[in-house]
Amino acid sequence: MHKPIPYTSVLIDPTNDLQVHHWAKDMQLQPYELRAAVALIGPRLSDLRRYFGKSAPVICLKDRRQPRTVSPYGFPA
Repeated sequence: MHKPIPYTSVLIDPTNDLQVHHWAKDMQLQPYELRAAVALIGPRLSDLRRYFGKSAPVICLKDRRQPRTVSPYGFPA
């Protein structure tokens, strides 16, 4: 199992097609958009995610499907 790496420590090399295609797919972008942003913003993944509005925390699917408890008044407990 892989150890999670924070986005702040990942740097994207715009000349590495494998990296660019991986992260472009992850952020739902075209590779040319990601390369242009690296030239404009820099190679740090956390900065790029913020630039594209993809910096929201990721919610694990198993956590998302947990039943929510609701008070009798209709508000989350």
